[in-house]
Amino acid sequence: MIKIPKFFHEILGEFQTKSTLVVIALFVLISGFAIGILSYDEWKGLPLVKQIITWILFLDISGGIVANLTKGTDIFYDRYPRKRWIFIAIHVQPVILSWSMEISIHYGVMICAYTLISAALLNLIRDYSIHNLLAGSLTGLGLLIAAYLGQEAPFFASTLFIFYIFKVLYSFSVFHHKGGQNEH
Repeated sequence: MIKIPKFFHEILGEFQTKSTLVVIALFVLISGFAIGILSYDEWKGLPLVKQIITWILFLDISGGIVANLTKGTDIFYDRYPRKRWIFIAIHVQPVILSWSMEISIHYGVMICAYTLISAALLNLIRDYSIHNLLAGSLTGLGLLIAAYLGQEAPFFASTLFIFYIFKVLYSFSVFHHKGGQNEH
């Protein structure tokens, strides 16, 4: 087990294995390389500041997809319910992405509102047996919304909207390691 420095607890939890860190890094690198090539024409003409912000959002969202599924991050947020609420509240990336990719702000607001309201609901019912089933359903509906809105948005943006919904509603909102809190 690798002890994670306190500064990175909100991203990676208090501990991780070497293999989970490798998987997170590989996912970010491979998906970043793929989206960078596939959507080059969409982001190459953006002002440099907006390109940098767009790629920082990509790193945050894509890394979070995998990191939030890890035991270390999952258990960290289970131990600190207040930090779960803060995590939900600060995740307004679709609005920022709409600005940085120069697309209609309405797309980002709709994706963000749907996801944050759903995440809040899931956080409220975290201890109920229907939680995982509802999380899957809300994630699926969110992906449907993102796919529909994605018809009008650039590939890069629609991909990040999909990644964001999956990250917040499924990777983060579902407690994947119940019963494993004391096992490191």
